[in-house]
Amino acid sequence: MKKILIGFLVIVVAVSIVLIGAGCNGQAAETTTASQEKFTIGYDIYYEGNVWSLQMVEEFKYHLQQEYSDMVKEVFYTSSGYDVTKQLNNFDDLVAKGCDIIFIQPLDPTALVDKIKEATDAGIYVIVFAIGMEGEDFTAYVNCDEVQMGQVKGEWMVEQLNEKGQVVPMNGIAGTQTCIDIANGWNSVFEKYPDIEVLPEVFTDWDYAKTKIEMTNVLQAYPDLSGVVSYDDPGAIAEAFMEANHAWMPITWEDENRAMRIWKENKDKGLKAIVQTKPAWISYDALKVGMAVLKGEPYEKMNIIPATVITEDEIDKYYKPDLPDQVYCLTTLPNDVLEELVGKVAQ
Repeated sequence: MKKILIGFLVIVVAVSIVLIGAGCNGQAAETTTASQEKFTIGYDIYYEGNVWSLQMVEEFKYHLQQEYSDMVKEVFYTSSGYDVTKQLNNFDDLVAKGCDIIFIQPLDPTALVDKIKEATDAGIYVIVFAIGMEGEDFTAYVNCDEVQMGQVKGEWMVEQLNEKGQVVPMNGIAGTQTCIDIANGWNSVFEKYPDIEVLPEVFTDWDYAKTKIEMTNVLQAYPDLSGVVSYDDPGAIAEAFMEANHAWMPITWEDENRAMRIWKENKDKGLKAIVQTKPAWISYDALKVGMAVLKGEPYEKMNIIPATVITEDEIDKYYKPDLPDQVYCLTTLPNDVLEELVGKVAQ
């Protein structure tokens, strides 16, 4: 009888090892959490200054409620308002609240490195997503290859300009790893072409009003401008051209519904554009990875998702004529949720 029991235990252990290894290159959570029914979740909202960032948060909240509510004991949301010091304090607060897992977008490439290591050493899972950072002590990372995104924008622009012309880069917030990587991408392309003149980079904090003002200033200051590469508010860029009654030129931009509409209306009037963008649903991708971690399922530590490219002949596939201009087209949210979100922003 003892021999039979020992043999059975050996089989169970062997099967367990096989199952753990079934994740191929993936990892499994270091501690067994499957027996814990509910978890405390923390999410630091890094920025609330535009609809894209709010829509990304809503993607997380919606799918957490729709798909994982049975796993949630409590959720804590903090808001950093793009303040690094505040984010550091918020992270400490989420740790103090007993979060089992924290989702975060680092506002500074190095500021959170030590705190994240302390948290993971203490058994707290940390999912870094949508913005890159240094170090590797997080539990998992979810993002697009932003250098490659910048390269695609740059290569398209060079092709449109036949390898010569004056280009202005319109970017988000100075010092953010995302903006650094995007710029490194398009600059790595432009430096190969001596007849491409790159103007000083313009930062607009992803703010509609500021983007519109800065784009208007650029159009006035550079009469020989040939193209715009941007990681910025696309509708504001387009409206600056229209209000200045300026001739269209090649523009790279994002998937905002307003920009898609203007593109559709003007593509036969000289507006050449391409969308190369990070989808707002990246927070949903991060959520799925985090929930796999909590369930003790195999997961990948480094998750690089494809950035979406939209060309002129695909406008109708993504443009949402029945939704407000402010909505970003790459979304998994239902229309009523998007309309409610934009309504809140407008108030």
